[in-house]
Amino acid sequence: MQVEFSEIAKRTLLENIEFLKNVWTHREIVIFLEDVKRITNDLENGKYLQFQNSSQKTKSVLIGKKHVRMFFRKENDSNIKILLFFDMRQDPQKIIDLLQ
Repeated sequence: MQVEFSEIAKRTLLENIEFLKNVWTHREIVIFLEDVKRITNDLENGKYLQFQNSSQKTKSVLIGKKHVRMFFRKENDSNIKILLFFDMRQDPQKIIDLLQ
């Protein structure tokens, strides 16, 4: 499967990394990025169904010390789109706003 990052996913990933630079060690940030890579590889290898449903069409997984949730959905039989990286310490209403 092909995994593609939406523009919002790219932006929110960079925003999360910038925030984490101020509160986490370099090693913790590397582990966070390794989590992103591992999940992306799992999705590319067809392991989509193992992840938790967030809604009917969207799945998610907690990464980075369980503070950031990565949202994604299967667009078709050969494409998965990463939608958003969301710091779970924020207002949950913001997820809905960002995904619209």
